[in-house]
Amino acid sequence: MKPKRNRIFCRDCNRYKTLFESESKADNFIKFNHEEIEACSGHAPNRSYYCRSCAGWHVTSKREYDDRLPSLTDKMLDAYRRTFSMTLISDNRTLLRKADEMMADIAKLIKEKNPEQCIFLFQKVNSIFQRIPDTDDIIKYKESLLLRYKKLITKIDCSLLDASIVPMNGMQILVAESKLKEIEIQYGMGNYDVVNELLQDAIDAVSDVDDGPYKLELNKRIKVIGTKSNIKTGIEAIERMLNPDKNILLTECEEYLIKIDLSYVYGEYHECVKLIQYVRRVYDVALTIEGSEARKKKIETQLHKYIELVSVALKAL
Repeated sequence: MKPKRNRIFCRDCNRYKTLFESESKADNFIKFNHEEIEACSGHAPNRSYYCRSCAGWHVTSKREYDDRLPSLTDKMLDAYRRTFSMTLISDNRTLLRKADEMMADIAKLIKEKNPEQCIFLFQKVNSIFQRIPDTDDIIKYKESLLLRYKKLITKIDCSLLDASIVPMNGMQILVAESKLKEIEIQYGMGNYDVVNELLQDAIDAVSDVDDGPYKLELNKRIKVIGTKSNIKTGIEAIERMLNPDKNILLTECEEYLIKIDLSYVYGEYHECVKLIQYVRRVYDVALTIEGSEARKKKIETQLHKYIELVSVALKAL
């Protein structure tokens, strides 16, 4: 006999079906009613199955079912999950943008010498970082903001910082930043010998930093200021350097090529010779460092041009 109770409209198959509370009740219905139903209608239920849409069990005359094929409910749930996931991504990006804005406010407050308000904002930004996972869609944005966060922290008095808002290995970074600040101050005052004495302390401090990307940046800053300082000290200091900054050296060559051009225009050929000799020595050091080949070639071409021009001008004297 066909069941008359618990008939509901199933959204998954889009028609009325009987809903059973359990698999055993559905199977028992098939066991005791199969023959009678088949005699009356020519077909009868052969198996039971769970319906996710109705949250219960139905019976069907279909003997086989491909579980690999998603039901309408499965499709709906998958669509919901995708939408929910995109909502989370959107929310995470919104939070990161909020952190970005707050750090812009922190930078202004640092200039205005308002450390107390800075600490409050640091706490809020740190809270955002803790809440957001490192998923592929936002990891680069988050990492760039974390790097900016760490830089801003170094501009605040260490005694005011709560341990909860200092990132992992933050104290090592603060120590290294402190060393670099002292070097920059001495460089600005023209104390180049002092700068060279302090460089090793800074290198040692940076070696304790565990944050790989930040460590690379700190080492680059040390290399840049060390190269600048040795340029001020003299060409011999540059030639003694183990790892000078290539871009600083090439910039030095380019600036002196302008001086050579001016000296040539004013007929100061002997001064041109001195400048050419200096550029040649700096350029030779730059040649030992890989990269920027097009820039090097341009400098070499200009250098040869001035050597020829000055040679002709000196012979004419």
